[in-house]
Amino acid sequence: MKRLSIVLGVAAIALLASCSNDEFVDTIDDSSSEIDGKLNPNAVLVKRIVATSNNGGSVTTDDYVYNGSKLSKVVSTDGRQVSYIYTGNLITERDYFNNNVLNSKELYEYNANNQLTTYKRINSSNTVTYKAVFSYNSDGTVTVNGYRGDVVSQSNMKVNRKIFFSNGKVSRMETYRTVNGSPVTEAHDFSYDTKNSPFKGILGFDKLTYHDIALNGNVNNVTSIAVSGVSAANSVSDQIQYTYNSGNYPVSANRGSVTFQYYY
Repeated sequence: MKRLSIVLGVAAIALLASCSNDEFVDTIDDSSSEIDGKLNPNAVLVKRIVATSNNGGSVTTDDYVYNGSKLSKVVSTDGRQVSYIYTGNLITERDYFNNNVLNSKELYEYNANNQLTTYKRINSSNTVTYKAVFSYNSDGTVTVNGYRGDVVSQSNMKVNRKIFFSNGKVSRMETYRTVNGSPVTEAHDFSYDTKNSPFKGILGFDKLTYHDIALNGNVNNVTSIAVSGVSAANSVSDQIQYTYNSGNYPVSANRGSVTFQYYY
């Protein structure tokens, strides 16, 4: 089973992009930083996230760099960097570097309602390796079809998923597969707190709330993920525990073997 994940830090962001888990130098559009500040002048922006394995064996620090309320890059102590490019107030490209060498990039397209419609993952050879298409249904759900291919055509379907919402947040993701000739539905159900997400103030992040298999608790924080429809051997039930500051933003989160600390 391919586990769905949530964004707790940029180390997670890099891994959530599936195969694109390395980064490089930044390319940013800084033409509208004054406008961004006026759009969200009181935004609380996370500046640093430190991920520590609970056995003390690994520590990674991610520093968030902004242009107004736009996220321009995230620099990690392990040599990774993620650079963000905006068109207007929408994130349209995310470039992944490892030790200043481009590893891969992601491209995002939106419709007239500023809803995500297409996501493409491109490798360092500038070849498309994966494309996800988002369709908005009349019942309020979103269908995600994912395809593998090359720069000319992406037609080999690898993902068939439907996303359900409650109170504006992703409540459930269903992935449809065929196992031994029989249809199987894998479901992930999400619960949230009522506090503020560390990513709430970042311009454009709310449009990427359900980027393919990655889930970003953009308004509130995901507290649990319940998995059903898979074998007991592969099932996962995650619990995330938070502590908060006086502004109701997390200052730490514990998820299994990793603890995250947030600095604003």
